[in-house]
Amino acid sequence: MLRILKLKKVWIPLVIMAAIVTLIVYQNKQNTKPRYTTERVVEQDLVQTVSVTGTVEAAEKVDLNFKASGRLSTLSVKVGDEVKAGQRLATLQSGDAQAAVLSAQAQLEQAQAAVDKLNAGASVEDVSVSEAAVAAAEVTLANAEKSLDNTKATQDQAVANAWLQLVGLTPEATPKATNVSTVTITIGGTYTGKETGSYTIRLDNPVNLTYSIFGLESRYGNEGSRLTTTALGSYGLTIQFSSTGTFMAGDEWIAEIPNTSSSSYTTYKAAYDAALTTRNQQVDAAEATVLAAEQALIEAEAKLALKQAPARSFDLASATAAVTAAKAALLKAQSDLADRSIVAPADGTITKINNQAGETTSLATPVLVLLSKGNYEITMQVPEADVAKLDTGQVADITLDAFGSGQHFSGHIAFVDPASTVLSDVVYYEVTVLFDNTDDGIKPGMTANIDVTTASRSGVLVIPLRAVKYDSDFKPFVEVMQKNTLATRMVELGLKGDDGLVEVTNGLTAGELVVTSKTNGK
Repeated sequence: MLRILKLKKVWIPLVIMAAIVTLIVYQNKQNTKPRYTTERVVEQDLVQTVSVTGTVEAAEKVDLNFKASGRLSTLSVKVGDEVKAGQRLATLQSGDAQAAVLSAQAQLEQAQAAVDKLNAGASVEDVSVSEAAVAAAEVTLANAEKSLDNTKATQDQAVANAWLQLVGLTPEATPKATNVSTVTITIGGTYTGKETGSYTIRLDNPVNLTYSIFGLESRYGNEGSRLTTTALGSYGLTIQFSSTGTFMAGDEWIAEIPNTSSSSYTTYKAAYDAALTTRNQQVDAAEATVLAAEQALIEAEAKLALKQAPARSFDLASATAAVTAAKAALLKAQSDLADRSIVAPADGTITKINNQAGETTSLATPVLVLLSKGNYEITMQVPEADVAKLDTGQVADITLDAFGSGQHFSGHIAFVDPASTVLSDVVYYEVTVLFDNTDDGIKPGMTANIDVTTASRSGVLVIPLRAVKYDSDFKPFVEVMQKNTLATRMVELGLKGDDGLVEVTNGLTAGELVVTSKTNGK
């Protein structure tokens, strides 16, 4: 008993320690599993905003220039002229840009016409033409089939006639060399059978002139005659024994069908072979005509079905995508054409002109200088990553630190300097914003916060940009969580918007979970 108690004191702590170690190992394994943070794919409106800080300055002048250098075509103002906002002041030579707009417009109209045609389907006239083609193909096929039947009948009759001539040659009964009889056999009539071969005539009884035939037919106990002809079988031939000559039972005579010994055999055989060849050629040609007519009918019916069928969804989607692409190309062409013009960003007075018509402009020197009637402007340095999104005329939402974030002023971009400035190894471009209205409290030197909405999308699928990864070919993909299992999905991206969101144009559906981060367990 004492020994048992001692053993219990030893084993119980060991069991407890083993359980604790097992629990620790299990927890460590659980903690080493990676943990994923996911976000749901949602459908919402997406806005892209460029936010920049600038400084309010007295609006004394605005340098106006083209976005690209070129030959100045027209100059519509002179120094001292007062101009209105939106007034065209100068243009570059733009024949190629105008042609590009016209071409893009034509491409858009063509793409839209393709969509309209798909939606409308084939016209009544087109369907009628296809129906008439089917009817004509049916008539052609019926005529071809009738012609085939006639050809077969005509050619089969020609072959039959040639055959009758060939087998109709009067057979000759040739005695075997072993015959003892001196009597001769004459065969007459016209053979009407369809088989070729020979008749073997064997004399059975010389007394009553009975004989048997073998080969093409088998008949026994036939009675012959020296005086008259009697039937030889059932195919139109006759037999007659000569009035003189001796008989010996068992003697045999052979009669070949057709009679290859006849002088006319070669002629009739050639005629029969020619009739067969002609028949096969004529029938083959008629059958080929039928096959061609059948194929033509199938094609005509397929064309009619195609014109009667509604537009397929993928055809319509492709045509609609072509319209979207054509619209984008037109907007690009129109934008390029607009860049060939200088438009007054605000009311004011022209104070300086640096180029005349026919001269080549330079990005380093403004073509015109405008003294704005507004009291103040905002100058700001925009990073090169954002400057491509900005353009003159875009609306700016302005707040001033001095007034607080609750009071907003409206303005617009008046000028984007094409020349860059490097500050702390970062490339910037100077952008000028004019106030649309002023306030007596606005002073030079105030800090201004400008938000410019550069693009927007309504009702699109969006995900966090941090969920997007890129493969070795720099193609974007995301990891999708499906029933606790990760799946890699290639995606197509659209607009990169505010709040770190990006539009997904293909590859995902609303409600799916995408991985935004992964952490290893402790």
